[in-house]
Amino acid sequence: MGRRQEQNARGRFARGEAINPAALRQARRDAGLTLAETAEGIVSRQALQQFEAGKARPMPGTLQAISRRLRISADAILARPHDPRELAMRDLEEKQRWRELERLASHTLADLNVTPRTQAVARFYLGRAILDAEPEDALRELRRARGQLAKLGEPWLAAEARDWEGAALYLLQDLTALDVGRDALARYRVLTDRDPGVEARMLEHIGSYQLQREEVGEALTSYRQAIDVAGSMLNLARLANIYHGLASGCLRVGESRKALDYFDRAVHFSRTAHDVRGDVSPNLARLENDFGDLLIRTGRWERAEEMINAALDHFAACGVEVGRAVALLSMGDLRAQQGRLDEALQWTNQAIELAERLGETVSLGLGYQQLGEQWAAMDDVDRFEASFSRAFETLADLPEAQAESLARYRRVRDAHSHQQQLGS
Repeated sequence: MGRRQEQNARGRFARGEAINPAALRQARRDAGLTLAETAEGIVSRQALQQFEAGKARPMPGTLQAISRRLRISADAILARPHDPRELAMRDLEEKQRWRELERLASHTLADLNVTPRTQAVARFYLGRAILDAEPEDALRELRRARGQLAKLGEPWLAAEARDWEGAALYLLQDLTALDVGRDALARYRVLTDRDPGVEARMLEHIGSYQLQREEVGEALTSYRQAIDVAGSMLNLARLANIYHGLASGCLRVGESRKALDYFDRAVHFSRTAHDVRGDVSPNLARLENDFGDLLIRTGRWERAEEMINAALDHFAACGVEVGRAVALLSMGDLRAQQGRLDEALQWTNQAIELAERLGETVSLGLGYQQLGEQWAAMDDVDRFEASFSRAFETLADLPEAQAESLARYRRVRDAHSHQQQLGS
């Protein structure tokens, strides 16, 4: 079995043994051996140099062979002691038990006797635990964790922290998320013993950031690369996220039929994953809302309402407000399409209030645009103009979004003028 296929007892790809690079280097010098003499017949000289530089980790068998050649115990060069809480935090992350993970990570950070490594790991997991509910706080923790992990010779987890920084920026509707995501992937790809599941997740995140910036073709490529990289290692939740992205991308290029198929698959995978885990994720809520939005466009209003209500219920169930404004906007749009304009205004105003409170600039701009369209449908020209003015003002720092808002304003204005001419 090749090294890339070697797995540990947890079923994940092995990442090698965490060692103390300085201890390995000193043990070799104490033995009076060169890099080439130590590595001969075990690994390449370059690989051993990577171990000593902290840029790669030896697999268990390799570590044993090197330690025998140096006539020391393998334990002498392991990065010990590792706090058992680190493994517990990783378990909780894999199971997505975020509240428990937040408590354990917070208690670990409060321990004055904790080692610098365990402190950095706890800070990383705290950022992961609060990411969906408090992305701004998570971003701060992840940045600090990344710096600490890099100094401690943990480039694998440091690269993952960088990846999740991008995810936090994405949730905050910050367009620099793409640059951060690409940087994380570049940092990860220079490392040895990479986990294809981690690399696939980074590619999936990049696809989402590209969609946020309307780089649709590039996004579809990133999602497909994620599938190729992970292969059979993709789990249900990751597949759901990737199909969600593919659906959104296809929708943007006018492939509605393919988008509907991808959304159906994504919802199936996501709901199955949540049934297995017995919890609710905001990712499912976002997926259901986006599917509902497409169903509105295709005139399938009954199923659209089912999806959007499910999304709102799932946002409430997991206690997450970030992204909920988009679902409120979807319900407002559905009510407008149904001709129930008074209700549409109520839903849209709820979305605006929430987006403003959370500082979600893009959602706030979209809210004012939608409000303007609804006032136009009610022949209230003054409020139509005022709403779009607020949208332009809100999106002032986002030139592309502001340009789209202006185009949307002109379409609504021209359609309203045409209707008035027909009426007269």
